[in-house]
Amino acid sequence: MSSVWLLLLTLGLLIVRRELSILQDRVAVSGAAPADGLAVGALAPPFPGLRSDDVVLFFFGDCEPCHEVAAEVARSADPGAFACVVSDGTMAESSAGFARILPDDARVLTGDEAGAVRERYKVHSGPFGVAVSNGLVVAKGVLRHADDLEHLHRAAYGAASVGT
Repeated sequence: MSSVWLLLLTLGLLIVRRELSILQDRVAVSGAAPADGLAVGALAPPFPGLRSDDVVLFFFGDCEPCHEVAAEVARSADPGAFACVVSDGTMAESSAGFARILPDDARVLTGDEAGAVRERYKVHSGPFGVAVSNGLVVAKGVLRHADDLEHLHRAAYGAASVGT
């Protein structure tokens, strides 16, 4: 009788281990390809203020990680290389205060214009970035630190990188 219980327990542990392995694989794959934004290879929608070779950054005014990435943009050697799309988050008018964090030479889109860009680029979260080269989306991702900005800059503009 005890050998039957031992066999059932072993079988149960093998099933749990298999299920955890499958779950871990799914999480790893989903983390590598963000669901937000247009697919890599898609045509980037043209908008005034955006270029055919560009890095488009999406921020929310009341998002603390967005503030941290905006500070990295301000410290970069060429803030004008970034198009910053700043929307209100859950707090009304938070985008206006957020835009003041960015340097004067950064290209900042707010209000209805920012909403239109966000909608056409299919971005719902922030901080998020999209690299566009020759009018095509060539890279995208959630922004966590300065290296993410540099990666998008290289994808959009080639080998030259943004100094931080």
